[in-house]
Amino acid sequence: MDKIKEAVKILNQGGIIIFPTDTAFGIGCRMDNAISVQKLFKIRRRPESQAVPVLVDSINMAKRFLLSPLPDNVRQLMESYWPGALTVIYPCKKQFVDPLVRGGSDNLGVRMPNHLTALKLISEAGMPILGPSANFHGAKTPYRLQDLDPQLIKLVDYVVPGKCKHQNASTVIDCSIIPWKIKRQGDVFPKFISLHIDTRDRYKAKIKIIKAEKKYNFEEEQAKNNSQSLLQLIDKALKKCNFKLNDLNFINVETKGGSFTGVRIGLAVANTLGWVYGIPVNSKQRKIITPDYA
Repeated sequence: MDKIKEAVKILNQGGIIIFPTDTAFGIGCRMDNAISVQKLFKIRRRPESQAVPVLVDSINMAKRFLLSPLPDNVRQLMESYWPGALTVIYPCKKQFVDPLVRGGSDNLGVRMPNHLTALKLISEAGMPILGPSANFHGAKTPYRLQDLDPQLIKLVDYVVPGKCKHQNASTVIDCSIIPWKIKRQGDVFPKFISLHIDTRDRYKAKIKIIKAEKKYNFEEEQAKNNSQSLLQLIDKALKKCNFKLNDLNFINVETKGGSFTGVRIGLAVANTLGWVYGIPVNSKQRKIITPDYA
């Protein structure tokens, strides 16, 4: 029996394995086995209040356990960086995810590793596998087989040999909040882009495009303020930044103060773009934003 089949057999019997991924060696079990999950937490000495990431073999597998419908911008983020070293946190279907796995919260951290061995394990198990690093809680992360703690090896049921590609932690991004927040910067530097619209001046429109890592901040304004000219201004700015409309992850639009007519122009454009492209407007997903009359 080859190493993959042996490891999957042990996983399906409720065992704990150590295995290589693209980032580091992981320690895992089937996500749907509560006894195995408890055993893994005990072995790693991990506090029960701390959620643990799970590894999937596809976006479709992730969607089975995340709240539906998955927003377009979250799906696009996965498509851009999976398989790879990016862990995405998003609200989950709690009835299918053990409270220990999600740390008692409503969210689940998921990642699709860019590593053939890890993907085969997950695929043949047919279920996400827990994927924290294979170390005791707080100890050094093992990037090589020889880095594994001998005491930890004694506590698991099987070790799958192999190599880790990048030898660096994954980036963790929290998509359960808007705007998204990078909880841990790792091997991947995701770009998420926001468009800021200010049409409170009846005769002038201002826009700003900001990348998450704040390396790029583009501002533009024009002495016209109507829907057509605002769309042209946005198109011009995006082209200067080498972005497209469907690259946008967030739209923020000013809704309070200034010209009521001007604000309505900005909202009309923002709501239309948000609805068509599935982009949250003022932190709301596919919900019409109205002027603030206060």
